[in-house]
Amino acid sequence: MAQASNNSIVTAVYSRTYNGYQRPKSADGSPQREYYAIANGTFLPGASVDSSIDKVKFPQIAGATAQFLALRNYHLAPDAKQADFLLIITWGKTLPFSDSAIRSNRDSLFSTMNHYVTVKNDLKASGGSSHDISGAASKETILAQEALNDLQGEVYQAQMFSDMQRNADEFNAKLLGYVDEINRHDTPAQFAGAGTAYHDLIADLENERYFFVISAYDFPTATKTGKRKLLWATRVSIQAQGNKFNEAAGLMLAKASKYFGQDSGRLIQEFEPEGKVTLGELKVLGVVPDSKPTTPPEGKK
Repeated sequence: MAQASNNSIVTAVYSRTYNGYQRPKSADGSPQREYYAIANGTFLPGASVDSSIDKVKFPQIAGATAQFLALRNYHLAPDAKQADFLLIITWGKTLPFSDSAIRSNRDSLFSTMNHYVTVKNDLKASGGSSHDISGAASKETILAQEALNDLQGEVYQAQMFSDMQRNADEFNAKLLGYVDEINRHDTPAQFAGAGTAYHDLIADLENERYFFVISAYDFPTATKTGKRKLLWATRVSIQAQGNKFNEAAGLMLAKASKYFGQDSGRLIQEFEPEGKVTLGELKVLGVVPDSKPTTPPEGKK
């Protein structure tokens, strides 16, 4: 597949089985051969131009995935009658909510808050009168009301940005398989010297990550009813910053393949001291027509 470099990568893998799927075993305990048809799922390119992923096409992805599937005794079906699964591959780069907007709003909020405090102090220093001798609202009162209106607007905007970031984090947590691990660490212990695991997980979601989601649906159900019955899904991701997708894709798939058709139990994060491999010009035959789901699979029962 390619040459490894001295650069390191931390992979995150999460795999689950659904709808009672269990890998059938042979008499010696090894997994039985199962067959799949393969389809192109959603490609998420991220927010910026990235030649390391934009130039990688689905036949390369399918070919590389097929190699690792074969190591786990999953093989491309010679015809539709023998297919056990419809395998859908979703890949790309996550799209976190930009924290630059939040930082800008936070700076503006603090500035507006300070201005409001200053105006309120000026009003107090003037004697606190809300009207002048003619009965009209005093200048200080008008300025204080304007400052309060500005502050309320900034608070509303801060809440809006917070909601947008939370929604982006939740989407990426589902996409990457981080939900259970985040919930496991989201306890009061995070504030009592229990380490930075929770905040590290959130930081992953709020930075760009390359990912694969390999989802296996029951093929007979898909062809007969048009519905998708999820049997297993494996998710793998790495930090995008400092890495290149075409160099790390092979490692990501290798790490993910250990859990194909299995339940990992929790998010598995592993440090790989020599993690980069180049994804070559790979081809695969027998690919079914593109599938176009509106959103990446959410991995819910």
